[in-house]
Amino acid sequence: MGMFVTILFIAGENAGAGILALPNAFDQAGWWSLPLLAMCAFDAGISGILIGKCWLILEERWSEFRGDCRYPYPAIGKMAYGNWMRGVVTACLQITLFGASTVILLLCSELISQFFQTYFHLPFGLWILIIGLALCPFMWLGSPGEMWLAAAAALATTSVAVVLILIDVVKDYEDLTTSAPVTKPTLTGISLAFGTFIFCFGGTAAFPTFQNDMKDKSKFTMSVIIGFVALLALYLPTAILGYLTYGKDVKDNIISTIPDGIKKSAAILLLSWHLFFAFIIVINGAVQEIENKLNIPNAFGWKRVIVRTLSTIGVIFIGETIPRFGKILNLMGGSSVTMLAYILPPLFYMKLCSMKNESWPERKVSVWEKIYYYKIIIVGVIGGIICSYSAVSDIVKPGAITSPCYIDFNCSNE
Repeated sequence: MGMFVTILFIAGENAGAGILALPNAFDQAGWWSLPLLAMCAFDAGISGILIGKCWLILEERWSEFRGDCRYPYPAIGKMAYGNWMRGVVTACLQITLFGASTVILLLCSELISQFFQTYFHLPFGLWILIIGLALCPFMWLGSPGEMWLAAAAALATTSVAVVLILIDVVKDYEDLTTSAPVTKPTLTGISLAFGTFIFCFGGTAAFPTFQNDMKDKSKFTMSVIIGFVALLALYLPTAILGYLTYGKDVKDNIISTIPDGIKKSAAILLLSWHLFFAFIIVINGAVQEIENKLNIPNAFGWKRVIVRTLSTIGVIFIGETIPRFGKILNLMGGSSVTMLAYILPPLFYMKLCSMKNESWPERKVSVWEKIYYYKIIIVGVIGGIICSYSAVSDIVKPGAITSPCYIDFNCSNE
């Protein structure tokens, strides 16, 4: 696929669940949110570029990576640090991509439930099952190169939905007579917000899979830059205006905060479609790694259908067990997403550049580059620990987690 399609995948995969949680994250951290969001965006962009350069190094040095590869990120880890690192990367990938897919499924189910609630009522647990089963046949598609229309649709639906949301938010802002009351920032609130910001730019786990399907892989750097600029164009207006308008009254999902009406209904429907397409894109890398482990052919067949159907059932089960998507979002942002999006890319790049062989072109990393890369790693580690601790503390609070939906089908996601 070309650079334009790759941009669609990068922006389409990242936008969605995170954008709806940003106004609430801004309320938790106050105006500290702006430098935190900017830092996460810049660092994640640099890391995305570095993981792309890592793959180019693999192709340059080892001929076995010059064709199609179904496990590019674990392969980078293996060639940098050995088989043990491949195992670490694989574990992080499975946790991140299956976790992100669960978040997407829950949010999609929540939005569909809101859309149809004026017509008829179904328990939230049933919506999770319905949406999950509807996604199952689309899971049988192959690599990103076969699903570029899904990427285009994911970004287009999000962009239109954001415009519709902002129209309502601006109207509410103009009706304000006084400033909206806001939450006083605390260390816990800032930590939880940081987890959300990390998640918003944490799609690096799938980047090597996207790059591997490109015709000219050297153009991946520009794809990342343009993709992240597009993300900021969507994120900043929604986050700032939502925070200024609703303050501490904004919910985990801003859609639940804006007034009812045609625009809200249309935005819900569009975002539901976005999440539907994003689910297919996000989980693809995880199932490709499973198929590679099981030596399943890279072509449509009954083995692929079974593996991907079971994977979908697994995501449905996780969603039915933990129906509050906001709690998962914060925990994931501080744990496996941090590893894949911020810590491992600069670590792998510096390691690969330090390796020497007479037949390899020499690659040097300047002192200033190393300082900045280590800064990304250190901030990622510290932020990840703080976010994980705060998220776990939030999860174990009384009443924070509802009963699983298979115990109570009327389970709550709020």
